[in-house]
Amino acid sequence: MGPRKLLVFDLETVPDVALARRLWPETEGLNDAAVTTLILEKHKLQSSTGSDFPRPSFHKIVAIGCLLADVEVTDGQESYHLRRLGCIGEEADDERKLLEQWLAFGAREPLRLVSFNGRGFDLPVIKLRALHQGLSAGWLFQRGDKWSNYTSRYDQIWHIDMADTLSDFGAARGMPKLDEVCTLAGLPGKLDLDGSRVCDMYMAGQVGAIRDYCETDVLNTYLLYLKYQHLTGILAPEALAQELDAVKTMLQKEGLQKPHLAQFLEAWNGAEGQ
Repeated sequence: MGPRKLLVFDLETVPDVALARRLWPETEGLNDAAVTTLILEKHKLQSSTGSDFPRPSFHKIVAIGCLLADVEVTDGQESYHLRRLGCIGEEADDERKLLEQWLAFGAREPLRLVSFNGRGFDLPVIKLRALHQGLSAGWLFQRGDKWSNYTSRYDQIWHIDMADTLSDFGAARGMPKLDEVCTLAGLPGKLDLDGSRVCDMYMAGQVGAIRDYCETDVLNTYLLYLKYQHLTGILAPEALAQELDAVKTMLQKEGLQKPHLAQFLEAWNGAEGQ
């Protein structure tokens, strides 16, 4: 029997200028913006593909979005009951507190993790940053068995990485993008932001906007997961409709206080009509 709690999660990160300052003498006298540019330039030069996306160790976590749900299983069919959607904590600049609160979810009870590229990015970053902060993340390493655990690539019990799963675990050519897969599935996808703008937003002090953006990525991932569970036969058609309606009801309620959720619902309704 697998976990009866579901945690959909997503990270937002910025380049770790403090690490760069400790590693590279040439950062002396540079401001944070200049050090960030240096990090990107160095990674682009070292990348075989020409990408300036930093390695996991150079990512400082500034937001962690989460959706928690209960999982019920009846005769091989699943259903979910939403418990909470939001970003952890209020102090986005305190990476240690963000990690402590996220790790506390799994320490309390077994979780099924759901992510989009979580195996390739989010979990490695969480582990490295927990190492940096001197935190224990024992449950990520100790639950399950040799073949079924949080790092098993083909596991569908402890961690479902939607990006890896939908590329047939690397068999397909290229890793799918969240925005394109969600659009294909009749979901909102990205609204007016993408991850490439997070660093500039952080430097401008727009932490609230980063957290809002992170929440919409979590929503997209959860809705994609629901449709995937229907694709695999684990969620019956009528159950899928009920789950989607439950999310819409939640968005209608919380959207009264959170405009980005109201915008997400409006975009979703528009996408379904296409």
